[in-house]
Formats: sequence, structure tokens, C-alpha cells
Amino acid sequence: MKSNIIIIGLDYKYNLAIGKLLADTTNLYFLDVNEYVNYALFSRKDMQEKCGVEYLEKQENSAIKGCLEFENTVMTFPYLYFERNYNNAKFKANANVVYLYFSKDNLTKKIDDNSFLETLSVDIIAFNDRDKELNNASDIKINVRNKKKETILKEILEKLRSLL
Repeated sequence: MKSNIIIIGLDYKYNLAIGKLLADTTNLYFLDVNEYVNYALFSRKDMQEKCGVEYLEKQENSAIKGCLEFENTVMTFPYLYFERNYNNAKFKANANVVYLYFSKDNLTKKIDDNSFLETLSVDIIAFNDRDKELNNASDIKINVRNKKKETILKEILEKLRSLL
């Protein structure tokens, strides 16, 4: 049985909210992989300036690999980390992957309300490719549309039960 749940999608702020809600509801631990990597590499800017991008990415990959050791955890992954170096395949062995899908139009609207990481504009440009990759990597796809967070949570829990 898979002990972890991974939340992926292109609206990371929304993914965090749903991930925390899911963890609270299921009594699982919660891990924001982006914050975990930031914590593990506490001075990313200095590391990149002094050692280069390649070294920084190597250290990020090492921190991400450390997440494989977690159990009974809801994790939220930024697209960049989840798709890098086939991390999605590594994590699928012990996690159910939930893709929170927003349409390209809905994501475009989020740029205006400042609720995104700096990568969202790139995600919109490459939307079709990224959507396809996330679809292929996920066990469950939830179309968010204009649903309440509680409705999304209920859908996730129902679909997770059906996987058991």
C-alpha cells in the first residue's frame, strides 16, 4: 500500500492549501517540497553565485531525493521539481499522485492576482506539454474549475478510496 500522497499541478499556492487541508483531514504529515528544498539549501542565491547553476541543481536534487524517505505524508511538489530527472517515477512507487487541474484560462487569470510562483507564466506558455506530463504522472486528476476547497477534498478522498 502506498503511504504518501503527492499533490501536483500548475497553481502551487492552491496545491499547498489543498495539501494542508488533506493532511489535516487524514491525520498525515504535510511537506511543502519547495520549502523543504529551501531549508536544506538555506543560501541558494550564494550557492548559485559561487558554485554555479549545475551545482545548485545537484544539491536541489539531493534534497528532493531525501523526500523519498518520508512516510505517511502529503507532499506538494512544484512542477519543476516533480518532472526533473524523472522524479515522478521515483515517487510513484510509494505515493498516490493527485493532479489538481486548472484550465489555461484560469491559470492566466491567476497571474493578475499575484498568487503564483514566478514559474506560472512559463507554465502557461508551455501549458499543453506540462498538462500532458502531469496527466501521465498522476493516478488521480481533479478538475478544479470553480469548486470549493471542501468539494475538491471530498473528490480526492473518494478517488483515493477507490484505489485501495
